Amino acid sequence: MTDFWESLHDGKKDLLRLLTGNAKWLAWSDKEADPDDAKSKRITGCREQVEDKLNDALHSTNVVVLLGSGASFCAKSADGSKAPGMWDLWYAVRDGYGHDAFDQIVTYVMGDVPDEGKENIEGLLSLCKMSIELLRVQSENDQLFIEQPKLRSLEKFIKAAEKTILEKVDFVRLDTELAAHVGFIRKFGRRSPEKPRVKLFTTNYDLCIETAAARLGVVLVDGFSHAAVQRFNRDHFQHDIVRRSTKSTKADYLDGVFHSYKLHGSVDWRRQADGVVIRSQAEATDELRPVLIYPRSTKYQEAFETPYLDMFAALQEALREPDTTLIVSGFGFADYHISAPIWSAIETNLSLRVILCDRGFVPHQRLDAIDAHEIDLELDTQRSYQKKIIKLVQQGDSRITVLNGRFEDLAHAIPEISGKTDRQLLQDRLATLGETNA
Repeated sequence: MTDFWESLHDGKKDLLRLLTGNAKWLAWSDKEADPDDAKSKRITGCREQVEDKLNDALHSTNVVVLLGSGASFCAKSADGSKAPGMWDLWYAVRDGYGHDAFDQIVTYVMGDVPDEGKENIEGLLSLCKMSIELLRVQSENDQLFIEQPKLRSLEKFIKAAEKTILEKVDFVRLDTELAAHVGFIRKFGRRSPEKPRVKLFTTNYDLCIETAAARLGVVLVDGFSHAAVQRFNRDHFQHDIVRRSTKSTKADYLDGVFHSYKLHGSVDWRRQADGVVIRSQAEATDELRPVLIYPRSTKYQEAFETPYLDMFAALQEALREPDTTLIVSGFGFADYHISAPIWSAIETNLSLRVILCDRGFVPHQRLDAIDAHEIDLELDTQRSYQKKIIKLVQQGDSRITVLNGRFEDLAHAIPEISGKTDRQLLQDRLATLGETNA
């Protein structure tokens, strides 16, 4: 069966559905009463409610955004490269390593090759890592250790798999379509520069956010120095960008500046032999290692290393601030080391508002229903932290807004801020001029 979303390429706000307190997913537009049915009544859609929530988010004192892997699926390149899902990574690693050799590794650590639809690259890499640790301990303590070939085989596989994953997630090109990312950043970039900077957190390794920001001329404060060799230092998050005239001592904050935090690392980060993290896309070597938390169940432990620890500390701190709106899109709450701090903030920060958007809340088959203006909630299909958040909605917690839809649909629904600065008006005029001359 064709997925409901496969034929929908552009973001459309009217595809969003709002979870109501009576456990229904309410469609965007109103549904008029059936003139041939005397009992039929008009049903008001969720448009006004969602637009009000998004407008409030734009004007919050603090805005925190968390984007997961689902937020990158809308990015497409002319050569067909796109953000890989876990299924894609499984078969990319299999093709790169060789089918027979790959299946042999899988059989060793998992018992058998899983059936189609049950492939789990994260589970596979986790089991391989655990097997390697176990074999290494045995090799150190057992003088008659005979599993050395198996240990070397697993180490070779992990190295090859991580190389393939790095190549697959580095898919953003000069021609990559990033309309949703550009629109999202542009709208939030029009907030008053006097307010705290929007904090963009992402679990993605790719360069969608950086590339979209560059196309808009937006500055990302991401912890790296502004030097020939850009080095990471957490203190750089305390820096800001101001405009100062040569004829005046007064400095004005530059509009369109964001803080960017990549929780699981980035394709353009490398760790030198001395431990310093620099921005580079040079080929990975022992002296210049990629800085990525690869898919595996040990993400939580790895998150305690620099620079990840600094990123997670920033997320926890941001969620404790008063009058904060957290916008989450494309994140399925599978990573407990991220889900737990979010839930903790919901429990303790009464002024925290949450807008959660993901296309996986409603099974895509049900979206094709003929009369699907209201769809019943299926709580059993949600992950544990999603269930907790959904139950708060059902109990009437007005701080929480849960939407079914894609990142691009959410980006399209975010309203434009009225009352632009002179610089923003100039940018709009120049953008219009560029489109006219194209």
